[in-house]
Amino acid sequence: METDKLKRLFRQYLLGQSGEKETGTIDNWYQSFDNEPIAPLNRQEEEAIRLEIWQNIRPELEKKKVHYLKRTLAAAAAVILLLAGGLTYYMVNKSISAYTEIATAIGQRKTIQLADGSQLTLNAGSIVRIPKNMREERRLNIIDGEVFFDVKGDPAVPFIVESGPLTTTVLGTSFNVAAYKDINRMSIAVTDGKVSVLRTGSTAHVLVKDQALTYDRAKNIATIDAIDKSLLGWRQGTMVLNDASFGDMVVLMQKNFGLTLTTSQVKIRETRYTTELSTNMDPVKAAEVLAAIHNLKIEVTGHVVTLYE
Repeated sequence: METDKLKRLFRQYLLGQSGEKETGTIDNWYQSFDNEPIAPLNRQEEEAIRLEIWQNIRPELEKKKVHYLKRTLAAAAAVILLLAGGLTYYMVNKSISAYTEIATAIGQRKTIQLADGSQLTLNAGSIVRIPKNMREERRLNIIDGEVFFDVKGDPAVPFIVESGPLTTTVLGTSFNVAAYKDINRMSIAVTDGKVSVLRTGSTAHVLVKDQALTYDRAKNIATIDAIDKSLLGWRQGTMVLNDASFGDMVVLMQKNFGLTLTTSQVKIRETRYTTELSTNMDPVKAAEVLAAIHNLKIEVTGHVVTLYE
């Protein structure tokens, strides 16, 4: 029998991969030695034969190990993914269930008392997320709109308000946060006490009574000035526009009066708007007053108000 063929058949035989015909061939080959005297082998010959057999069998055994390891790793990975997915689902749902959202409708303002003794007032069209257990965690998140906070001091548990890129930390104070998601400028105004305002990628700013921080999202610039108390007039039912862009005016008119303002004229879009409107006014009347102050005319179709010259 040719040596190469014998090696191949012998390898398959040892690994249990030989067919019936190949197994018979190996058995016959073994039997052919039964009546032949076996010459004794010295230690060097025995070692050479053992090494050759191992070198031929080892690659096949390694393949089986790798395949088995791959299957084991795949199974382990699947288990890990299932556990990770389950843990993520649990943590996300736990996080969501640990908070409650308070929202105000168009034209509505709402004051609520928190469990820690603090009080907050939401402007129209605002959404704020509040921890269910305010005694353990006092971290609130303004999703949209404007909120006035009157915070009860607790040195052990700081009061934190997140509003997009700005994070405000206080111990006990009263302050206002305007963080409308569709308005470029954000503001934090302190009416009493002291707060620390940290913006993403920057150092903290400390504000004291009668100071306000204005943040321009587009330019990533924050400025600190004396507070403009007229901007807090919403708590007394007044919508204040102070050099507002057309886009900002559209957002505030929609939230306070439920009107959608639009125009096809570039000049009107580029105009800055300053006025004060009582939020108790009839919506169309409010639009008429706004237009008259800026020498404009309006056309009303349902809740859509078109401005033109």
